[in-house]
Amino acid sequence: MAADDKKRKKKTEIHPTDPMAEAGRKIFARQIRRMKSHEAGSRTGEDIEAVHQMRVAIRRMRSLFRLIGAHYRRKTVTEYERGLRDIARALGAIRDLDVLILDLQDFQTALPPDSQGAIAQVVAMLDDRRSACRVRLNRLFDSKRYARFVRRFQRLSKGSGRGARTLKRAETPHQVRHVLPLLLHERLARVKAYDTVLPAAEDRTLHALRVEYKQLRYALEFFQPILGRSAGRFLGQVKAMQEILGRINDIAVFTAYVNSLEDLSPEQAVVLQHYISARDAELVGLREQFNEAWTRFNKRTTQRLFSDSMLVLR
Repeated sequence: MAADDKKRKKKTEIHPTDPMAEAGRKIFARQIRRMKSHEAGSRTGEDIEAVHQMRVAIRRMRSLFRLIGAHYRRKTVTEYERGLRDIARALGAIRDLDVLILDLQDFQTALPPDSQGAIAQVVAMLDDRRSACRVRLNRLFDSKRYARFVRRFQRLSKGSGRGARTLKRAETPHQVRHVLPLLLHERLARVKAYDTVLPAAEDRTLHALRVEYKQLRYALEFFQPILGRSAGRFLGQVKAMQEILGRINDIAVFTAYVNSLEDLSPEQAVVLQHYISARDAELVGLREQFNEAWTRFNKRTTQRLFSDSMLVLR
Protein backbone atom coordinates (compact mmCIF):
# COMPACT_ATOMS: atom_id res chain seq x y z
CA MET A 1 0.00 0.00 0.00
CA ALA A 2 1.35 3.45 -0.96
CA ALA A 3 2.26 5.91 1.80
CA ASP A 4 -0.54 8.30 0.79
CA ASP A 5 -3.07 5.47 0.91
CA LYS A 6 -1.89 4.42 4.37
CA LYS A 7 -2.12 8.01 5.60
CA ARG A 8 -5.64 8.39 4.20
CA LYS A 9 -6.73 5.06 5.69
CA LYS A 10 -5.48 6.11 9.11
CA LYS A 11 -7.38 9.38 8.89
CA THR A 12 -10.62 7.63 7.92
CA GLU A 13 -10.43 4.78 10.44
CA ILE A 14 -13.37 4.71 12.83
CA HIS A 15 -12.74 4.23 16.53
CA PRO A 16 -15.27 3.21 19.20
CA THR A 17 -14.51 6.40 21.13
CA ASP A 18 -15.17 8.69 18.14
CA PRO A 19 -18.12 11.04 18.49
CA MET A 20 -20.82 9.67 16.18
CA ALA A 21 -20.74 12.83 14.06
CA GLU A 22 -16.99 12.38 13.57
CA ALA A 23 -17.42 8.72 12.59
CA GLY A 24 -20.08 9.83 10.12
CA ARG A 25 -17.74 12.44 8.65
CA LYS A 26 -15.17 9.72 7.94
CA ILE A 27 -17.78 7.50 6.30
CA PHE A 28 -19.09 10.39 4.20
CA ALA A 29 -15.55 11.12 3.00
CA ARG A 30 -15.18 7.58 1.64
CA GLN A 31 -18.57 7.56 -0.01
CA ILE A 32 -18.08 10.96 -1.64
CA ARG A 33 -14.84 9.68 -3.20
CA ARG A 34 -16.71 6.63 -4.50
CA MET A 35 -19.49 8.79 -5.86
CA LYS A 36 -17.07 11.06 -7.71
CA SER A 37 -15.02 8.12 -9.05
CA HIS A 38 -18.07 6.85 -10.97
CA GLU A 39 -19.26 10.20 -12.29
CA ALA A 40 -17.36 10.00 -15.60
CA GLY A 41 -18.65 6.51 -16.33
CA SER A 42 -22.20 7.56 -15.48
CA ARG A 43 -21.92 10.40 -17.97
CA THR A 44 -21.02 8.15 -20.91
CA GLY A 45 -22.93 4.98 -20.07
CA GLU A 46 -20.17 2.84 -21.55
CA ASP A 47 -20.26 0.65 -18.43
CA ILE A 48 -23.65 0.43 -16.76
CA GLU A 49 -21.95 -0.49 -13.49
CA ALA A 50 -20.83 3.13 -13.13
CA VAL A 51 -24.41 4.35 -12.67
CA HIS A 52 -25.10 1.47 -10.30
CA GLN A 53 -22.03 2.12 -8.15
CA MET A 54 -22.58 5.88 -8.04
CA ARG A 55 -26.19 5.31 -7.04
CA VAL A 56 -25.14 2.88 -4.30
CA ALA A 57 -22.70 5.44 -2.86
CA ILE A 58 -25.49 8.02 -2.75
CA ARG A 59 -27.92 5.56 -1.21
CA ARG A 60 -25.38 4.78 1.49
CA MET A 61 -24.95 8.45 2.33
CA ARG A 62 -28.70 9.01 2.51
CA SER A 63 -28.98 5.94 4.72
CA LEU A 64 -26.22 7.27 6.98
CA PHE A 65 -28.07 10.55 7.46
CA ARG A 66 -31.17 8.57 8.48
CA LEU A 67 -29.10 6.54 10.91
CA ILE A 68 -27.11 9.30 12.63
CA GLY A 69 -28.75 12.52 11.46
CA ALA A 70 -29.61 13.42 15.06
CA HIS A 71 -25.89 14.07 15.67
CA TYR A 72 -25.79 16.86 13.05
CA ARG A 73 -27.49 20.22 12.88
CA ARG A 74 -30.91 20.04 11.26
CA LYS A 75 -29.92 22.57 8.57
CA THR A 76 -26.92 20.45 7.60
CA VAL A 77 -29.01 17.28 7.25
CA THR A 78 -31.71 19.02 5.22
CA GLU A 79 -29.22 20.59 2.79
CA TYR A 80 -27.31 17.42 1.96
CA GLU A 81 -30.27 15.07 1.96
CA ARG A 82 -31.96 17.27 -0.65
CA GLY A 83 -28.88 17.33 -2.87
CA LEU A 84 -28.36 13.56 -2.64
CA ARG A 85 -32.04 12.93 -3.39
CA ASP A 86 -31.89 14.93 -6.64
CA ILE A 87 -28.84 13.04 -7.87
CA ALA A 88 -30.36 9.69 -6.85
CA ARG A 89 -33.51 10.39 -8.87
CA ALA A 90 -31.55 11.21 -12.02
CA LEU A 91 -29.43 8.08 -11.66
CA GLY A 92 -32.41 5.91 -10.73
CA ALA A 93 -34.24 6.69 -13.95
CA ILE A 94 -31.27 5.33 -15.90
CA ARG A 95 -30.63 2.37 -13.60
CA ASP A 96 -34.21 1.11 -13.86
CA LEU A 97 -33.89 1.06 -17.65
CA ASP A 98 -30.42 -0.53 -17.50
CA VAL A 99 -31.75 -3.46 -15.49
CA LEU A 100 -34.95 -3.85 -17.51
CA ILE A 101 -33.06 -3.84 -20.81
CA LEU A 102 -30.63 -6.48 -19.54
CA ASP A 103 -33.51 -8.65 -18.36
CA LEU A 104 -35.34 -8.34 -21.68
CA GLN A 105 -32.17 -9.21 -23.58
CA ASP A 106 -31.68 -12.27 -21.38
CA PHE A 107 -35.29 -13.32 -22.06
CA GLN A 108 -34.75 -12.67 -25.77
CA THR A 109 -32.06 -15.34 -26.13
CA ALA A 110 -34.55 -18.17 -25.46
CA LEU A 111 -37.09 -16.96 -28.03
CA PRO A 112 -37.55 -17.97 -31.68
CA PRO A 113 -36.07 -15.54 -34.26
CA ASP A 114 -39.34 -13.73 -35.08
CA SER A 115 -40.07 -13.05 -31.43
CA GLN A 116 -36.49 -11.98 -30.84
CA GLY A 117 -37.01 -9.21 -33.38
CA ALA A 118 -40.04 -7.89 -31.50
CA ILE A 119 -38.07 -7.78 -28.22
CA ALA A 120 -35.16 -6.06 -29.99
CA GLN A 121 -37.53 -3.32 -31.15
CA VAL A 122 -38.78 -2.77 -27.59
CA VAL A 123 -35.19 -2.66 -26.32
CA ALA A 124 -34.34 -0.03 -28.94
CA MET A 125 -37.27 2.09 -27.77
CA LEU A 126 -36.17 1.77 -24.15
CA ASP A 127 -32.62 2.63 -25.13
CA ASP A 128 -33.88 5.89 -26.65
CA ARG A 129 -35.58 6.70 -23.34
CA ARG A 130 -32.38 5.88 -21.50
CA SER A 131 -30.44 8.27 -23.73
CA ALA A 132 -32.91 11.04 -22.91
CA CYS A 133 -32.49 10.31 -19.19
CA ARG A 134 -28.71 10.50 -19.59
CA VAL A 135 -29.00 13.92 -21.19
CA ARG A 136 -30.89 15.11 -18.11
CA LEU A 137 -28.30 13.49 -15.84
CA ASN A 138 -25.42 15.23 -17.62
CA ARG A 139 -27.29 18.51 -17.46
CA LEU A 140 -27.40 18.04 -13.69
CA PHE A 141 -23.69 17.16 -13.55
CA ASP A 142 -22.84 20.30 -15.55
CA SER A 143 -24.91 22.60 -13.36
CA LYS A 144 -23.44 25.10 -10.92
CA ARG A 145 -25.80 23.72 -8.29
CA TYR A 146 -24.22 20.25 -8.51
CA ALA A 147 -20.66 21.63 -8.42
CA ARG A 148 -21.51 23.76 -5.38
CA PHE A 149 -23.18 20.81 -3.63
CA VAL A 150 -20.18 18.51 -4.13
CA ARG A 151 -17.73 21.22 -3.05
CA ARG A 152 -19.65 21.96 0.16
CA PHE A 153 -20.15 18.28 0.93
CA GLN A 154 -16.44 17.61 0.52
CA ARG A 155 -15.66 20.44 2.95
CA LEU A 156 -18.08 18.92 5.45
CA SER A 157 -16.41 15.52 5.15
CA LYS A 158 -12.90 16.92 5.62
CA GLY A 159 -13.49 19.26 8.53
CA SER A 160 -13.64 17.69 11.97
CA GLY A 161 -16.71 18.94 13.82
CA ARG A 162 -18.32 20.58 10.79
CA GLY A 163 -22.10 20.42 10.87
CA ALA A 164 -22.13 18.52 14.18
CA ARG A 165 -24.79 19.25 16.77
CA THR A 166 -23.42 20.93 19.89
CA LEU A 167 -23.68 18.83 23.04
CA LYS A 168 -25.64 20.51 25.82
CA ARG A 169 -24.24 18.13 28.43
CA ALA A 170 -20.92 16.30 28.39
CA GLU A 171 -22.49 13.06 29.59
CA THR A 172 -24.94 12.91 26.67
CA PRO A 173 -24.36 9.61 24.81
CA HIS A 174 -22.54 10.56 21.63
CA GLN A 175 -19.57 8.22 21.20
CA VAL A 176 -19.85 5.33 18.77
CA ARG A 177 -19.42 2.69 21.48
CA HIS A 178 -22.36 4.13 23.44
CA VAL A 179 -24.76 4.93 20.61
CA LEU A 180 -24.15 2.31 17.93
CA PRO A 181 -25.62 -0.77 19.69
CA LEU A 182 -28.96 0.99 20.15
CA LEU A 183 -29.01 2.17 16.53
CA LEU A 184 -28.22 -1.29 15.17
CA HIS A 185 -30.80 -2.98 17.39
CA GLU A 186 -33.37 -0.47 16.17
CA ARG A 187 -32.50 -1.29 12.54
CA LEU A 188 -32.86 -5.00 13.26
CA ALA A 189 -36.16 -4.46 15.08
CA ARG A 190 -37.58 -2.69 12.02
CA VAL A 191 -36.80 -5.83 10.00
CA LYS A 192 -38.06 -8.38 12.49
CA ALA A 193 -41.35 -6.52 13.00
CA TYR A 194 -42.45 -7.79 9.58
CA ASP A 195 -43.10 -11.22 11.10
CA THR A 196 -46.56 -9.85 11.94
CA VAL A 197 -47.52 -9.63 8.23
CA LEU A 198 -45.55 -12.51 6.70
CA PRO A 199 -45.74 -14.84 4.81
CA ALA A 200 -48.88 -13.51 3.07
CA ALA A 201 -47.42 -10.05 2.36
CA GLU A 202 -48.01 -8.32 -0.97
CA ASP A 203 -45.17 -7.17 -3.21
CA ARG A 204 -45.47 -3.63 -1.86
CA THR A 205 -44.89 -4.87 1.68
CA LEU A 206 -41.94 -6.99 0.59
CA HIS A 207 -40.46 -3.93 -1.10
CA ALA A 208 -40.73 -2.02 2.19
CA LEU A 209 -39.03 -4.94 3.96
CA ARG A 210 -36.29 -4.89 1.35
CA VAL A 211 -35.64 -1.23 2.15
CA GLU A 212 -35.36 -2.06 5.85
CA TYR A 213 -32.91 -4.86 5.11
CA LYS A 214 -30.88 -2.44 3.03
CA GLN A 215 -30.77 0.08 5.87
CA LEU A 216 -29.64 -2.67 8.25
CA ARG A 217 -26.97 -3.85 5.82
CA TYR A 218 -25.54 -0.38 5.27
CA ALA A 219 -25.45 0.34 9.00
CA LEU A 220 -23.53 -2.88 9.65
CA GLU A 221 -21.13 -2.29 6.77
CA PHE A 222 -20.36 1.25 7.89
CA PHE A 223 -19.18 0.06 11.27
CA GLN A 224 -18.06 -3.50 10.54
CA PRO A 225 -14.35 -2.64 11.10
CA ILE A 226 -15.01 -2.03 14.80
CA LEU A 227 -17.53 -4.84 15.32
CA GLY A 228 -16.76 -8.44 16.22
CA ARG A 229 -15.99 -11.13 13.65
CA SER A 230 -19.51 -12.51 13.75
CA ALA A 231 -20.75 -9.30 12.07
CA GLY A 232 -19.46 -10.59 8.74
CA ARG A 233 -21.38 -13.85 9.03
CA PHE A 234 -24.55 -12.01 10.02
CA LEU A 235 -24.08 -9.64 7.10
CA GLY A 236 -24.01 -12.66 4.80
CA GLN A 237 -27.51 -13.58 6.00
CA VAL A 238 -28.71 -10.01 5.49
CA LYS A 239 -27.31 -9.89 1.95
CA ALA A 240 -28.97 -13.20 1.06
CA MET A 241 -32.35 -11.84 2.13
CA GLN A 242 -31.76 -8.58 0.29
CA GLU A 243 -30.88 -10.37 -2.95
CA ILE A 244 -34.10 -12.39 -2.95
CA LEU A 245 -36.20 -9.36 -2.10
CA GLY A 246 -34.28 -7.31 -4.68
CA ARG A 247 -35.21 -9.71 -7.46
CA ILE A 248 -38.85 -9.72 -6.34
CA ASN A 249 -38.82 -5.92 -6.45
CA ASP A 250 -37.10 -5.87 -9.85
CA ILE A 251 -39.86 -8.03 -11.29
CA ALA A 252 -42.53 -5.74 -9.86
CA VAL A 253 -40.77 -2.73 -11.44
CA PHE A 254 -40.32 -4.56 -14.76
CA THR A 255 -43.98 -5.58 -14.90
CA ALA A 256 -45.24 -2.08 -14.09
CA TYR A 257 -42.94 -0.50 -16.69
CA VAL A 258 -43.81 -2.98 -19.43
CA ASN A 259 -47.53 -2.61 -18.75
CA SER A 260 -47.19 1.16 -19.11
CA LEU A 261 -45.73 0.97 -22.63
CA GLU A 262 -47.98 2.33 -25.35
CA ASP A 263 -48.16 2.17 -29.15
CA LEU A 264 -46.87 -1.39 -29.28
CA SER A 265 -47.27 -3.55 -32.35
CA PRO A 266 -49.36 -6.75 -31.95
CA GLU A 267 -46.16 -8.81 -32.10
CA GLN A 268 -44.49 -6.70 -29.40
CA ALA A 269 -47.56 -6.86 -27.15
CA VAL A 270 -47.75 -10.65 -27.41
CA VAL A 271 -44.09 -11.29 -26.69
CA LEU A 272 -44.14 -8.88 -23.74
CA GLN A 273 -47.09 -10.75 -22.26
CA HIS A 274 -45.01 -13.92 -22.51
CA TYR A 275 -42.24 -12.06 -20.72
CA ILE A 276 -44.58 -11.00 -17.90
CA SER A 277 -45.92 -14.55 -17.58
CA ALA A 278 -42.37 -15.89 -17.27
CA ARG A 279 -41.57 -13.38 -14.55
CA ASP A 280 -44.81 -14.19 -12.69
CA ALA A 281 -43.76 -17.85 -12.69
CA GLU A 282 -40.34 -16.86 -11.35
CA LEU A 283 -42.03 -14.97 -8.51
CA VAL A 284 -43.61 -18.18 -7.21
CA GLY A 285 -40.18 -19.74 -6.72
CA LEU A 286 -38.74 -16.55 -5.25
CA ARG A 287 -41.46 -16.36 -2.62
CA GLU A 288 -40.69 -19.94 -1.58
CA GLN A 289 -36.99 -19.04 -1.31
CA PHE A 290 -37.85 -16.00 0.74
CA ASN A 291 -39.99 -17.91 3.23
CA GLU A 292 -37.20 -20.46 3.77
CA ALA A 293 -34.56 -17.72 4.11
CA TRP A 294 -36.77 -15.75 6.54
CA THR A 295 -37.00 -18.80 8.79
CA ARG A 296 -33.21 -19.20 8.78
CA PHE A 297 -32.68 -15.50 9.46
CA ASN A 298 -34.85 -15.59 12.56
CA LYS A 299 -33.19 -18.62 14.11
CA ARG A 300 -31.51 -18.05 17.44
CA THR A 301 -28.10 -19.02 16.06
CA THR A 302 -28.33 -16.34 13.38
CA GLN A 303 -29.55 -13.65 15.77
CA ARG A 304 -26.75 -14.50 18.20
CA LEU A 305 -24.24 -13.55 15.51
CA PHE A 306 -25.71 -10.06 15.57
CA SER A 307 -25.58 -9.75 19.36
CA ASP A 308 -22.06 -11.18 19.63
CA SER A 309 -20.73 -8.70 17.08
CA MET A 310 -21.29 -5.80 19.49
CA LEU A 311 -19.62 -7.27 22.54
CA VAL A 312 -16.32 -5.66 21.55
CA LEU A 313 -17.81 -2.15 21.90
CA ARG A 314 -16.69 -1.11 25.38
